[in-house]
Amino acid sequence: MKRILTAVLLLHVSLFAETLVLEHFKANVFAKSDKKPVEVTVGLIFEGNEVKRSEYKVVDALNIVIGSYFAEDLVTSRGKELLKSTIIAYTKKTYGLVIDSVYIQELTVKTNPTTQEIVEAIKKEGVFQQQQQNAAPKQHQQSQQLNLAPPLPKRSLIPEENAVNF
Repeated sequence: MKRILTAVLLLHVSLFAETLVLEHFKANVFAKSDKKPVEVTVGLIFEGNEVKRSEYKVVDALNIVIGSYFAEDLVTSRGKELLKSTIIAYTKKTYGLVIDSVYIQELTVKTNPTTQEIVEAIKKEGVFQQQQQNAAPKQHQQSQQLNLAPPLPKRSLIPEENAVNF
């Protein structure tokens, strides 16, 4: 009897549960190490009652909660679990919205390097040197290709003695 009652209760809850998928959600958070802003892209799935109708509340809660984390914390498994539980608790406390579970589809942290860091990375990789070395043989090959044609006879502007000039 208990099993039947539990099955009916779970069926009842699952019938009213909704799923909300947020893909490619972008937010800026700070890095612990250098206090620079870092772009985070998240893909989340929310399950709960009325999450589709209250999508704007879920997005607002996500914006507020994710902004309170450092980028380094978001990439750890403990940080991800803490993020999910914080979103659930915040939406319940602030909006009275019950979220049963949160699933992470993607979480990407992308740093925004300065121009100087980009230049230093390019110099370190030696990209400019490789391009210059590759460009020089191409120019040399092109000039050789142009010289492959047979030489044209040179015509003298001074009339020759035995030649007929028109």
